[in-house]
Parts: sequence; structure tokens; C-alpha cells
Amino acid sequence: MRSFANLFLLLFLVDGGVSLLDEAVSLLVPLAPLSGVRNLLANIVILMAVPLYLSLGIDRRLPKRLFLPLTIFAFFCLLSGWLFPPLAGARAYGLLTAAAQLALALFLLRQYRQPDGRPPALPAAIFAAPFFSLRNTLLFGTANLFVVPLALAMFALSAANAYMAEYTAGFMHLKPGGLYMTERVYRRDNRTIRLAGMIHVGEKHYYDDLARSVAPGRTIVLAEGVSDDGKLLRNRFGYGRVAGFLGLTSQDKMLFPGRLLEEEEFAALRPHATGSVEKEPAREPDILRADLDVSAFRPPTILVLDAIGKQLQESPSFVKGFLALNAWAEKNITPEMNEAIMDDILHRRNREVIRHLGKALESYDTVVVPWGALHMKEIEEEVLTRGFTLREERERVSIDFRKLLIALL
Repeated sequence: MRSFANLFLLLFLVDGGVSLLDEAVSLLVPLAPLSGVRNLLANIVILMAVPLYLSLGIDRRLPKRLFLPLTIFAFFCLLSGWLFPPLAGARAYGLLTAAAQLALALFLLRQYRQPDGRPPALPAAIFAAPFFSLRNTLLFGTANLFVVPLALAMFALSAANAYMAEYTAGFMHLKPGGLYMTERVYRRDNRTIRLAGMIHVGEKHYYDDLARSVAPGRTIVLAEGVSDDGKLLRNRFGYGRVAGFLGLTSQDKMLFPGRLLEEEEFAALRPHATGSVEKEPAREPDILRADLDVSAFRPPTILVLDAIGKQLQESPSFVKGFLALNAWAEKNITPEMNEAIMDDILHRRNREVIRHLGKALESYDTVVVPWGALHMKEIEEEVLTRGFTLREERERVSIDFRKLLIALL
């Protein structure tokens, strides 16, 4: 244990020094030459901090005044960007954190300095005492009855947020207070595109706020929503039941102000000149369902959509329905079928709204695309490819965890 503890101390100290040097260099030149080494050291320190922290409750010889601050600091650095998002984007924050890490290590290790100039280390005399103490373990375990579950929950939420941010291109964020959806505004000349990440269930005020934000003018909303004109689905699934259980509202209750536009009307629209300054009386936005019909999906996708509706309708609760659906999928869905299903539900629908986007930009000044957050990564790539630049970004709370907890209780 002595070797492991001393190795942790050495790496913690080196990590602080390398991080400080890397941050200082990045302030002078637009490079981060030590980022690879820095990330490797940080990952090793965090991984070592976990067993070391748990060992404090077993090995009474480990000085808690030394290792508690160091391990807690390592865990805090891992979560700080998630707990305090504004800090993550501040350049000075990385510099201050690295300086604090180095200063903390030097301050706590001052009494363990080696007389021959070697790095500070725990002396062998400390480990001459008995290894285990029941009193130490009981006190440490009692103190961590609430700390460890809370820390695990925070790490789980932080990991979930990282997963969401990657697969939604940052259009969905999980924060300590709730689930946040991002809207981004892009402009090219006098054309504007608003991409609003959506979720199927959320707070009523979240949907109302987004709907109210669509102003009158030469504007079109390319709405999401798969139709079933041929009645191919015998069991349709809606999110109303889930929303009611959670005390939330389903997305289909969101009503944009405006005029519903049929596909034939949309196709017949005349292009509107990009540089036109022609004045027109204010009018309500047009709303077009720019999504696929079930008939456009392949048989495995239709089979799954019907099974979702059937299992959730026949089950007494949403949880039991979800478990029944999962069991059904394990028996009936192959990897090849799953690939086709994801292509239908995600990529083919993306291509459909992108097809409508091109036509909409010819006839409207503002195009609003309120689609599911998972669709946004591919749609945003197309928007940027068309020469649009990001001009504005805003967040809305879609699910408030405090309100959700009250509703469940």
C-alpha cells in the first residue's frame, strides 16, 4: 500500500505541474503541446483515486488529512465542468485549477519532504502501525453512507450528459437541475435557420415558450411527426401515458401558431429572391409536416413500431411494458434488422426534412426545425454545408428534476 500511495502522490504532483505548464503555454501560443500527456496523467490519477479513497476505510495507516483533500480534489475536477458549465468554457479556469492542484499537493506534502531532494513520499515508519481498525472502518463507512451514493449518482449523470452531448451534437444536456434542450440560430445573407432540439415529453412551459418564439412573417415550421395514412399500424403508441405518469406534457400537445400547409401547396410555392426587400403585411407562419409516412419504412421498422404500441398498451404500467418490449425485441430483432430500423427512424427521416429544407430556403426568410435532439447532428451538418454560420444559441429547461421528483412523490 505504501508504494501505491506514494505513486499516487507523485503522479498527482506531476499532473499538476504538467497541467500548469500546458495552460501557460496555451495562453501564449494557440497550441496545447502537452495535452496528450496531461490527459493520460489525469486519467491515471482519477483511476488511482478510487481504490485509494476506499482504502482509507480499511487501512488506518493512510493519513486522511493528506489523502482526503487530494482524492476529493481529483473527483471535483472530473465533475466541475458538468456542475458549473460556465467554468468549462473559461480559459482562466484551467489555469487556476492546475495552479490549485499543484499548490494543494505542495502544501500537504511539505511535511514529507525528502532530505536528499527526492520527491515527497510517505516514510516507512507510518506503515509500521497495525493495518486494520474496526473503529476506523465503522466511522469511515458511516460517513460515506450518503456521500458515496450521491457521488455515484453525480458521476452517472455526468457520464449520461457526455453520452447525450456526443450523440446529439450538444442539442441535449443533462445538468444537476434538469434536462436542457438547445436551440441554435444560423444565418446566411437574409436567411435564418433555427434548429430546436426536442424531446417527446417535457414541461408544458417548455413547449409553450418554444411555440411562442415563432414570430409572424415569412416563416415556415418544418414539423416532425410520422404519419400513417394507410393505417399500417394496428397498435399506435403515444407519449401521453408516459407524460401523465411523470407529471409532464407530450410533444404532440405543442401547437405552433400558424397555417397548416399541405405538401402540394408547399411544392407549388414560388422562390423568393434572397436580396429582396419587398414589404409584405405580417402573416402567420406556415407549418408543414416534413416527415415520412409509415409506408416509407421497411417491414422490420413497421413491425417494431407496431410491437411498441402493442406491448405498452397491453401492459398495466409503463415499466412493465418497457420490460415486455425489451424481451420481445431480444427474441425477434436481429442485428441486421436493427440496422435497418435505425436507418429508417433516424437517417431516412433526416434526409426527408433536409429535402424540405432546400425548398423552404427558396421561399421563406426563416425556417424553424423543431426535431428530436438525436436528429440534430446530421441536420446541423447539412445546414453548415449550405454556408450558414452559427449566430446564437439558447437553452430551455425541458424537464425540471425538482418538479419531477414532486410529481413522482
